Amino acid sequence: MRGRLHARAALSLLLVLGMVACTQAPVKPEAGPSPVGPVALIIAPSPPPEDLQLDLGVRVFDSRSANRLGVPVNEGTFARIRELETHYLPVVLRNTLVESNQWGVVRVLPQDDPSVDLLIEGTIIDSDGAHLTLEVRAVDSSGRQWLDDTYTGRAHAIHYPDVLPGDQGQANEAMKDPFQDLHSQIANDLLLAKMSLTPQALRELRRISAMKHARDLSPEAFGGMLATDAQGYLELERLPADNDPMLARIQAMLERHHTFIDTVDSYYEALYLDVKTLYDLWRHYSNDQITSAEQARQTTRNSAYGNDSFGALRSAYNRYKWAKIFEQEFVGLASGFVSETAPAILELSERVHGLTGSVEEQYEQWRTLLRAIYEIETGGVLP
Repeated sequence: MRGRLHARAALSLLLVLGMVACTQAPVKPEAGPSPVGPVALIIAPSPPPEDLQLDLGVRVFDSRSANRLGVPVNEGTFARIRELETHYLPVVLRNTLVESNQWGVVRVLPQDDPSVDLLIEGTIIDSDGAHLTLEVRAVDSSGRQWLDDTYTGRAHAIHYPDVLPGDQGQANEAMKDPFQDLHSQIANDLLLAKMSLTPQALRELRRISAMKHARDLSPEAFGGMLATDAQGYLELERLPADNDPMLARIQAMLERHHTFIDTVDSYYEALYLDVKTLYDLWRHYSNDQITSAEQARQTTRNSAYGNDSFGALRSAYNRYKWAKIFEQEFVGLASGFVSETAPAILELSERVHGLTGSVEEQYEQWRTLLRAIYEIETGGVLP
């Protein structure tokens, strides 16, 4: 009798596990580059000389990542999570570049900016807590491409703290990013590209950036400072004299602009800190879903061939029950993933600058305002 009961229970568990495997199994990512292994970030003992410090802009990422999990989150909420992710991951890359001590100022930006020496753009191809795939492109102010590559990382259980959801808090605040090796590889590749340039080329790149910013303020006055070579890259045609008052005005405007984009960068940093615990929870849960689905499929296969025990099945079923409890808590958190933080950032933005709309819209308003200030201070567009 007891044997028949165990057999019946085992059959029931097999049916449950079969359904779990079907409903929770993630869609496998398309074949792509191999995941990066352990990567040591190349850190300079001291920053480069000031005249060789390139300023970097990490633009807010795009996303083509789809919901590959059987997570019971409606598409609207999932889309909002993905949108916030495009603001979060650039901060991780920015922090990595800052830690390397190889550059000048590194900022996260909502749009292209003519004042930065090197602009880095990224597209999220896949992100599910276990995998992260980014397409990364970097182009300097002259138009030369430094980087155009796809990076893939694979996280495992060891990359996430082994705590229950309610105990995350402080553990996640100091938690290393599960895909830090991927960001370190990007930073090292950018450094390699930089090392291929001579000091003179780096200095000229900084001058091109300054003139691009000046041309953005007043195309009529500064359009002739730059020319396009046979390869389509910008080069210096001429520079204002050192005592030219135009140069002093441009420098003053550039300092104002840097103050503004420093503030914009601080918005993204604040958003990053606000949502880090919850985003780590999202990725931790997603990684657990993938791992549990893989284990459930393996357990089901083993059990079907008599290679597993009733105890193993019961253990798998207990993991499934815990996952459902986790799932309920997660769904509640996910629904407020964006809404709890975005209004605070926007309110701060409006209070500081008196601008309105999203950060991207405010950035465009600032660019327009800066041009207007320049024309007022110069008494109109200079010939």
